[in-house]
Amino acid sequence: MAYKSSARERALFQLTLGAAAILIVLCLVALAVLGIARAVVAPDGEEQLPSTPPANEDENKDPSDGKQPEGEQTPDTPDVTEPTVSVAVVLPEGEDMGQAYIDSMVFFGESTTAHLRSRGVLTDGTRTKQVWADASNTMMLSLEILKNKIIYPETGEELTITEAAARKKPKYMVLAFGVNGLSNFAQNQRVYAASYAKLIGAIKEASPDTTVILQTVYPVGRNYKAADEVNQKINLLNEWLPDIAKENGAYVVDTASCLKDEAGMLRDEYAQQDGLHLSAAAYRAILQYMRTHGCP
Repeated sequence: MAYKSSARERALFQLTLGAAAILIVLCLVALAVLGIARAVVAPDGEEQLPSTPPANEDENKDPSDGKQPEGEQTPDTPDVTEPTVSVAVVLPEGEDMGQAYIDSMVFFGESTTAHLRSRGVLTDGTRTKQVWADASNTMMLSLEILKNKIIYPETGEELTITEAAARKKPKYMVLAFGVNGLSNFAQNQRVYAASYAKLIGAIKEASPDTTVILQTVYPVGRNYKAADEVNQKINLLNEWLPDIAKENGAYVVDTASCLKDEAGMLRDEYAQQDGLHLSAAAYRAILQYMRTHGCP
């Protein structure tokens, strides 16, 4: 005969199940409340922060404060070797290093550098092979400069600056950039610095024994449009050059200082009619300044 539970037993069993269910619900509620409290408030009442930053945190950062030059991308931090400069980065006045010091240099820059050749102020005059420039004489510093080609004066070939440096291995490489693209550079120090770092690094890799010298950007004269504003931007770039040189194992020669009048303008006797390009007298003053502010 099968066992049949009494009404009393069934009622007791149902009561027990109900009590157990209520207990489980209370435990779950208590755990949920505790978890919420711990998520909202950290110990000592401080706001709880996530242990790792959101994956897109860097998307809200703009190192140029929204002033990125048009057509330029914010560069990655360039690979920078330990500086090899052991004395003052900005070359101080010293003894005259002589013409042989100038003769050991290769000059690379914008039109104001290319005109060292046309003004005939170097040892071989207008036939000098010390000046590197592209076909238009309007080379511009940029993050893409290593793709551009110069007319290699030794052979007339088109070579990248890396190829030319590897072939020539000059004792001194003098660089002068900043007027072309001035407004963009003045708005974004990182682009100017990274572009120079890329160029300096490529030269030193191609020719490890070459000493790199950066020239300060030349001022413009009164005939140049908005000369005061332009010179303010030029001065800003020149303030950055010592740090750029220090970080990349180069020197700075402040040749701009020997061209300025009392107002900080390019001296009238050194300026062409456009207020930008230089006379032969200006280049002779620059070369003499370099002789008396030489590398050790």
